[in-house]
Formats: sequence, structure tokens, C-alpha cells
Amino acid sequence: MDKFKTMLIGVSALFLVYLVISAPAMMEKYAPSSDSQNYLLLNGKKYTESDLKENGEYQKARKNYVESLGQVFQNFGLQEVIQLEAKSQNLSKDELMKKNISPPTDSEIATIYEQYKDQLRGASLEEARPQIIEFLMQMKEGQFRQSLLEKYKLEVHTEKPPRMVVDEKNNPSLGPKDAKITIIEFSDFECPYCSRSQEVNKAIREKYEGKVRWVFRDYPLPFHKKAMFAHIAANCAHKQDKYWSVFEKMFQNTGTLTEEKVIDIITSEGIYNEKFQECVKDPAIAGEIQKDIEDGQSLGVNGTPAFFINGIMVEGARPLSAFESIIEKELK
Repeated sequence: MDKFKTMLIGVSALFLVYLVISAPAMMEKYAPSSDSQNYLLLNGKKYTESDLKENGEYQKARKNYVESLGQVFQNFGLQEVIQLEAKSQNLSKDELMKKNISPPTDSEIATIYEQYKDQLRGASLEEARPQIIEFLMQMKEGQFRQSLLEKYKLEVHTEKPPRMVVDEKNNPSLGPKDAKITIIEFSDFECPYCSRSQEVNKAIREKYEGKVRWVFRDYPLPFHKKAMFAHIAANCAHKQDKYWSVFEKMFQNTGTLTEEKVIDIITSEGIYNEKFQECVKDPAIAGEIQKDIEDGQSLGVNGTPAFFINGIMVEGARPLSAFESIIEKELK
């Protein structure tokens, strides 16, 4: 039942995300005004936001600010349109919501139960009823709010968040070099969220085949002690044109990538040879990975996975829709 409730909450969250009005497409790096009241004094010398414009953490902070501000406007607007609608019907807010959001019927509850029955682990309809009712009430409230947004033509406009400059560094890539969209992924073979995101990543490459170039950059996290060797091995596989098949097998085995398991993967690809064994000993390979980590940190990456869609940062294992909304704007 806990798994079922979590699944329903997840579906509800995705529906509510759908209600959020998208901010304008992200463009250039934020250009702070010269009269900003935010500054640092160090030994009498003044440093302003202009001195931070190339700093990844600063650009990330600006991005988060703009996104948060947009959400604040969105929430404020939702409350205002509810108030307007309630006033037009001479009702209180609570009366308006009760009038337009009716409790789910037995038929609706049964339909949801049948839809998710296989995930209920034998739970009866009556056992699942409270969670299903909660889910349906959230859905109905979301639909009503969306109808009000459309009726009152609510739009959120904010400044354009930053676009970061991210170097490919000759890292492994898929897709044409002249693709209109370049997605650079910073990821860790031992990260469960990174592994989970691969299904969405594949869906993006399939849907936008020929339009997207996908670049992978190494970002093994320090607390994933087995990850570094896996990344070294993958980079050595790249030198024998076996990178992407090894890449896929690495993520299929996230959480179990001992050195022995990594060697098994390399052997299954037929490249556990002298060239590979010499390669994994080459300090330059680990150096390349460390450079990826440092570049990621300079861009504000502090967890995995992290993606940059034409320089627009997307953090975490996100649904396909989170990528589509940006990609579609970039393709226009």
C-alpha cells in the first residue's frame, strides 16, 4: 500500500507540474546592473555581481531565483483567480471549491482501482479507497484551477534566466555535430538516480533523432567509492570504440560495480586486452575525469545527474516533459 500511495502522489505531482505556466525560454547569462546593492568589500575593494557573471554558482543562484519568483507569482495568481471567481458567484472561496470539486463517485474510484490493480499487491478496493479518494480529489482540484487560469488568462512573465557555456571537451557523444540541440550530461555510473534517468534520456534521443547531440561527461561522486574505476574503464573502452555499449551495461549494473564486475563487462565486449590494461593505469585518464568534475563544479553541479540543454541547466532525474518543454522552445 505504501508503494501505491507513493505512486499516486507521484502522479498527482506530475499533474500539478503541468499546471505551472512555463517561464520564457532561457537566453544569455544574467547581466547584473551596475547599481546593484549586492556587493562584497575586501580590503577596501568593492566586488559587485558583475565580478560574478562567469561564476557557475552565481548563475545557478540567479536561475533558482527566477524560477522561485515565477512560482511565487503563479501561486499568488492562483489565489487571485479563485477570489475573482468566488466574488463573481457571490460565494466564499471554500464554498466555490466545494461547489466545483465534488467527491469522487464509486464508479470513479472503481475505475482507478482497476487501472492500478496490478500495483496494489493484493489490496482490496476498500483498503485502497482512502488513497484513491485523495488522488481523485487532487486531480479534480487541479482541473478546476486550470480552468480558472484559462478563463482569466493568467500569464507569468519573469526575466530570462542564464544560459551557461559548457564545453564538450571531446567527450563521448551521440548525434550529429551540427544538431540544433546539444545536451551535456554530468553523471555517475554508481548513482541510482542517474541509472533511473537513462530511460528518459533514451526516449529524448529517439524522439528528437537527428536534432539532438548528446554528450556524456564523467562526474563520479566521492562517496561512490567504486565509481572512479568504472568511469576509467568506460573511457578506456572509448579508445577501442566500445564506449556506448559499455556505458549501457554500466548503468544496468549500478550499485554492483565492483572492479571484478567492471572487468566482466569489459571482457563481455571483447576488449579486456593489453591496450585496455595499459589504459586503466594511465594517470591521464583519471586526470580527464577529474577535469570533468572540476568543470561541473564550476558550473554549479553539486549532484547527479545534471544536464545542460544548450546551456540551460536541468538538475536531477526528471520526467520527459521537463526536457521536452525546453527542447521544443530551443527548436523554434
